[in-house]
Amino acid sequence: MITAILIDDEKHCNQTLEIEIGKHCPDVKILGSYTSGKEGLAAINSLQPNLVFLDIEMPWMNGFEVLQKVAHLNFDVIFITAYDTYAIKAFRFSAIDYLLKPIQHQLLVNAIEKVKKKNNHNLPYEQLDTLLHNMKNNAENNRVVFSTSEGLEIVEIKDIVRCQSDNNYTYIYLSSGEHIFLSKTLKEVEQMIQSSTFIRVHQSHLVNINFIKRFVKGDGGYLLLKDDKQVSVSKSRREQLMHRIGKM
Repeated sequence: MITAILIDDEKHCNQTLEIEIGKHCPDVKILGSYTSGKEGLAAINSLQPNLVFLDIEMPWMNGFEVLQKVAHLNFDVIFITAYDTYAIKAFRFSAIDYLLKPIQHQLLVNAIEKVKKKNNHNLPYEQLDTLLHNMKNNAENNRVVFSTSEGLEIVEIKDIVRCQSDNNYTYIYLSSGEHIFLSKTLKEVEQMIQSSTFIRVHQSHLVNINFIKRFVKGDGGYLLLKDDKQVSVSKSRREQLMHRIGKM
């Protein structure tokens, strides 16, 4: 029996994955699910699971930071990711398993089978270092490719002002005044961009900090951007925003 924990800041993703594991992976026992890197790290250290299903992009502590803080990497990792094809190559070359959202149950089964066949369940530090190096190289391309109904849009990351969600869709607003409409969630777009110059200031808003002109106090407050657009800031994300602005 493989013992596992799930770490994803979106509770419904954990719930969906747990249902899929229950249906298709009888050899996996879920010890718990957690919605932050901090909670997940504590669970890893206390529960000592054989396997961790780990989301990458989470506020405060992302998936990579969780692994870097673990005292002993004596478990297998399956990343849960919404990265595009280019970034997925980084996972392949580092030999770390991943599942692309939305998760297909057969790929889940295949990933579990790979874990079961491994003789050594340790995740070497070199393997993690390789992944981080590959991800950094992808980020340094400074471009992101968006698939739209009309084709592929190649965008300079520095030209993205903000991203705004509309349920399962996202609008990408560019410094040129143009915008791109995507059939992806904001979280998926955030993971595709994968840039330290962006910050999630609201459940519906991802902002390039280089385009922030002013923060206006109030009930949660709002940002005034250089294009004079206003973006709401949620109370739960205000402290993190203040921390980032303080470093600008």
